[in-house]
Amino acid sequence: MNVYLNRDGNKNKKLKNRDVKILTLLTMIISLVIGVVTLKPFSEEVVNLDKFADYYTTDENYEDGYLLLESNYYSNKIVYNIKEHNIEIPEVSDKNKFQMPVKKIYKVVSGDTLSGIAVNQGVALSVLRNNNPGVTSNLKVGQEIIIPSINGIYYKVKKGDSLYKIAYKFRVELSDIKLYNELDKEELSIGQELFLKDPDTDVLNNINSLFKMPVKYTGVSSPFGNRFHPVLKRYILHAGVDLRARYVPVRAARSGVVIYAGYSRGYGKLIKIRHADGYETRYAHLNKIYVKRGTRVKIGQNIAQSGMTGRVTGPHLHFEIRKNGKPLNPMRYLER
Repeated sequence: MNVYLNRDGNKNKKLKNRDVKILTLLTMIISLVIGVVTLKPFSEEVVNLDKFADYYTTDENYEDGYLLLESNYYSNKIVYNIKEHNIEIPEVSDKNKFQMPVKKIYKVVSGDTLSGIAVNQGVALSVLRNNNPGVTSNLKVGQEIIIPSINGIYYKVKKGDSLYKIAYKFRVELSDIKLYNELDKEELSIGQELFLKDPDTDVLNNINSLFKMPVKYTGVSSPFGNRFHPVLKRYILHAGVDLRARYVPVRAARSGVVIYAGYSRGYGKLIKIRHADGYETRYAHLNKIYVKRGTRVKIGQNIAQSGMTGRVTGPHLHFEIRKNGKPLNPMRYLER
């Protein structure tokens, strides 16, 4: 079927086309005005992730790893598809905020031990001892103990010290020393107090003369000092402490070098370990010895088994701490 248009028909068609164009243009102008009024561009960056649901789709409208915008919203930024690439946004927590250390005072109560206080306060035992150099294992009720709010020690600058030397000695970060002491320069003055965060425990143990209990502590069968010897039947200086230990592992009380491992009259099977600063420990009446002379041992290392060799009446561990050859009361230096 053929359709023929006359001259008037062509004229009417042109008028209709013109009207359609005008109407379309008006529609676009009105839409643009409405968009400007009701859908203003974001005046600031959206930082609250909960608000992203207001602007972006939550369905599967993804293309090439990018999140597509809804048709009635707009932005000049492309947002990366976080879910698809398993990217986690870290949450800001109060725990992660930087805090300056504060000295706290703790008063000893009945039943307290240094190790127990350290655990409860969240600091290392060596840190606790270093911040309280005059405190021994024999605590008194009401005694005051300094505890830092952050695991670390307060150190007083000595002659010849520098930030680098202090950082190297205690194995701490130089940047941390500056940060936690608000230092903007490296000059120090003698007597200046610095806070050192997380110092090396081995270094502190050597400084504090701290010794680890050589056996699992179950009590003392004979204390340090003058006593009536059960075998010799006379009063004599007991140069160490007898710890209850019936054929159990014996561990090095501190890092050092074995200077004797063998049998000794009276002591039975004996181990002597030399430590820094003139200290020496002795482990006697052993059943078995696992180290030899010249062996370097670390604190807590298994070195023997307790027993009853030598001049004894039953199995136990005779343990000594000496400083430059002089016997000391081990219970004042042992961690408990």
